Amino acid sequence: MRTAIFASVMMMAAAAAPQLQAKEAAADLDAYVGKYPFDVVNGHRFLDHPAVKAAIAAAVPDAKQRAAVKFDDNGLGLPIVKVAGGRLLVWGGAWRAEDRYNWSVVIAPDGSKPEVCIYDGVGYGEDFQSAQWFEPGQPSIMKQGSCPSSAEDYPAADIAAG
Repeated sequence: MRTAIFASVMMMAAAAAPQLQAKEAAADLDAYVGKYPFDVVNGHRFLDHPAVKAAIAAAVPDAKQRAAVKFDDNGLGLPIVKVAGGRLLVWGGAWRAEDRYNWSVVIAPDGSKPEVCIYDGVGYGEDFQSAQWFEPGQPSIMKQGSCPSSAEDYPAADIAAG
């Protein structure tokens, strides 16, 4: 009898675990606004936050492409800002090459609705720059310019064909 009760309790706990994990994973990323991507908030740098990592992985399923969205100790970052719709914009770039390699993540404060931008510039003038944008469940698209680094730069412009 005790074994059956114990097994029943363990099954109930196992069934509740995903719900508890979901509540723990539910984020309030607003605490990062005004901080740099490398600042630690509640024990995590922005890109290390479990909800952010999951959102980026959902948007950019290819690990090689996703590896471009990182913050190295020598990387550059700007303070995290709010953009249209109340989402957060996070930007990072390569040290001394930020005009050549940069990235942005736009995400809702709860960790949903991620957009990931990866820019690997070829050194052409601004008229020829384009960045690759990713969203979960969608094919990536190219948009004009490098990745946005401020609220004024978001949303990115579509490529104008002429």
